Amino acid sequence: MTIPEIKRLLDKYKRNEISEEEYLQLMQEVADDAHTSAIKADIMETLYGKVPDMGLGEEEASAMLTGIFRAGAADARRLRVVKRRRLVYGSLAAAVVAGMIATGIYMFQPGKQAAPVAATRQKPLLPGSDKAMLTLADGTVIPLDSANNGALAQQGSTQITNRNGALSYNNAGNQTGEVMYNTVKTPHGGQYQLTLADGSRVWLNAASSIRFPTAFTGRERVVEITGEAYFEVAQQAEMPFRVKVNDVQVNVLGTSFNIMAYSDEQAIKTTLVDGAVQLTHGNSTSVLKPGLQATLSAKDDHFVIAAADMEQTLAWKEGKFRFRNTNIRTIMRQLSRWYDIDVSYQGDVSDIDLTGVISRREEAGKLLKALEATQRVQFEVNGNNVTVRPWKQQ
Repeated sequence: MTIPEIKRLLDKYKRNEISEEEYLQLMQEVADDAHTSAIKADIMETLYGKVPDMGLGEEEASAMLTGIFRAGAADARRLRVVKRRRLVYGSLAAAVVAGMIATGIYMFQPGKQAAPVAATRQKPLLPGSDKAMLTLADGTVIPLDSANNGALAQQGSTQITNRNGALSYNNAGNQTGEVMYNTVKTPHGGQYQLTLADGSRVWLNAASSIRFPTAFTGRERVVEITGEAYFEVAQQAEMPFRVKVNDVQVNVLGTSFNIMAYSDEQAIKTTLVDGAVQLTHGNSTSVLKPGLQATLSAKDDHFVIAAADMEQTLAWKEGKFRFRNTNIRTIMRQLSRWYDIDVSYQGDVSDIDLTGVISRREEAGKLLKALEATQRVQFEVNGNNVTVRPWKQQ
């Protein structure tokens, strides 16, 4: 884009006449390495000084320009929620922050100056991708991240195919002989999808696994998981579907639900999207309705039922991180699984709760810079090791 074209868009921005498409073009120019620092500074001065009325409140627009996360005026210890309809601007805001860091432009908050973040040349912490390990019934291990599309193996009467990050089990006839079990396991920094022999679909989050039969026989369909998985279960009333995770069993007929049961989390959480499920743990049994979440912590012997935050629960499946007043330790556990990083802490971070949303396709460095923009927390990155500290004014 030429300089006159940029100035034309800036003029339209000031008059609140800019379209969404033109606005996106303007934001992208900030991250364009072809422009000088002076041009970028001119764009940012205009953008930062005045925000057009495009469906955003004043605080939300300010939060957008500081890279998703920004301290709210009503409470310096909380951040405003970024609305769903403005998610597209969130990713661009992260790009703006990256461009400003590269050109030495620093952000200011009213009344206090944010310390500039030193630029580093270390290897970027890349996001996770579609990769997993498939273990067949005979112990053969197939790396799915490097497997070619097409047929992978035959298990009894079931053919296994792999295509674009999704595994499929196609049963050509009645299973005879001993039931065969396969396992799909994702590493830190991996995710995968699979379609079971009955047509049920499963999404595996990072550091998770599922063990399942290659063909369903008998009176029920039973699978076992660790970590986190989202299910869309094919309805077969005559053959109930059951998910086992630790000491919890989820019984369903046909439904969509999410289970989070990481060993480093404090509770097992089952969230129902639609249909109905019955949860069993020891002598405790609960039935979930759509929109509800059942939580079972290690210290309790019963399920706690409450309304679910669907956007936050399913954000991983949608390719996002979404936090609502979430403690930094919980945030960092999610980041450690997706970016395969080791996290340590210095100082008390127990009261650092943040709210925001960002794509899981961003490099970890961009997300950490956005978190630092809140002036609540700061990070030191050394290779794959990230140290978390409370913010200290420089």
